[in-house]
Amino acid sequence: MRKGADEEDAIEKLPVTPGPIIPGREQLGYLLLEQNQPGLAVKEFKVALVNTLGRRGALKGASDAAKLSDPK
Repeated sequence: MRKGADEEDAIEKLPVTPGPIIPGREQLGYLLLEQNQPGLAVKEFKVALVNTLGRRGALKGASDAAKLSDPK
């Protein structure tokens, strides 16, 4: 999954070209959450948000992962 997300990040998207429905990096973040690895998921969601600013799915995933990785 990480290799696919890296390859997708390397492809330049033109403004008129539709992007992926759910970016690979965001999918990787959710996969890591399912595997109970919230610390790694936070990192992937942060990269996803750099690539797709303000995307709701990535914002929610980052928030969920941060809550799960916080030991409080």
